[in-house]
Amino acid sequence: MQLMVEEMFERLLKRYCSLTQVRAMEQNVRGVQLKDVWNELEAAGLPNALADEQHGGIGLNLSEVVPLFVKMGEHALPLPLAETMVARALLYRAGETPPSEPIILATSISPANAESIETGELPHARTAGFMLLDCGERLDLYSLEDSKLSRPLGRYSLSARVSANTRTVRASIQSHSVSLREIGAFLHAARLAGAMQQILRMTVNYAQTRSQFGRPIGKFQAVQHQISVMAEQVAAASMAVELAGATGNLLPDPLSAAVAKECTSAASKVVGPIAHAVHGAIGISAEYDLQLFTRLLHEWRAAEGSESYWAIRIGRSLMESDATRASDFVRNRLAI
Repeated sequence: MQLMVEEMFERLLKRYCSLTQVRAMEQNVRGVQLKDVWNELEAAGLPNALADEQHGGIGLNLSEVVPLFVKMGEHALPLPLAETMVARALLYRAGETPPSEPIILATSISPANAESIETGELPHARTAGFMLLDCGERLDLYSLEDSKLSRPLGRYSLSARVSANTRTVRASIQSHSVSLREIGAFLHAARLAGAMQQILRMTVNYAQTRSQFGRPIGKFQAVQHQISVMAEQVAAASMAVELAGATGNLLPDPLSAAVAKECTSAASKVVGPIAHAVHGAIGISAEYDLQLFTRLLHEWRAAEGSESYWAIRIGRSLMESDATRASDFVRNRLAI
């Protein structure tokens, strides 16, 4: 079943989400093309991949859908499909019928009793229809039509901060200690891993085909060294995501999710600059595909906290544990 879903998703992405199509959708977030892609994903049942079969879902667990999350980053999918998968599963589990539109996950940064809520910068907010907001003891569902979105950070950015009045909440469920910040961080970590895998492939291909001084630049030891550093970072980030998702449950382990986000965010600071160094000036042009991915690296790296935020969280967990050595903490707390 898992392999069939992966192959189906790959075919859908190749057909409806070429990078040319992604660019067009970024430029027209309310256009027919974006809606058509979402309808195809719905028809395939992918937004319900984590939902129970009794609710019309596929009934997969987290480890089975992690490859899909990675592919979303690899193809720069401009829709919050991963967040919708999690949100629908949580809403169905609580007895609520989720909306048919894409859903983003968010954490409130406003005081508990405030009449209006504010969020941080949320990737894909401009292509979503609803927001599931973590308010501590409960998760509230808001329509983004009733909310205010901030201006985009940059040209073609799909991210936005959201402001909403608490009176417009559409549904509310108990959180049961579920933290959407850790979940969101893990989903962005998986996207980062996929995007960096794609950037690595693009860089290797460019180094093999771009010639200078009579031979491909990939034959020069200095370039080989840079690409090997990039490959090392991509491998470590991908492994961190895979380990964090290997729970067999619906949600990742919070600490493992923190490690995945710290590793992928830190790796993106290395992978992006090396890719641009190998590509030279062509890499920064808006028309070139590398720029699309490295732009997304910046947005996803900052989403739900960059590497420094999660490094502090991991360090605090270490200090609060009974482990006498860091190696014991890693072995006992993070081992699968």
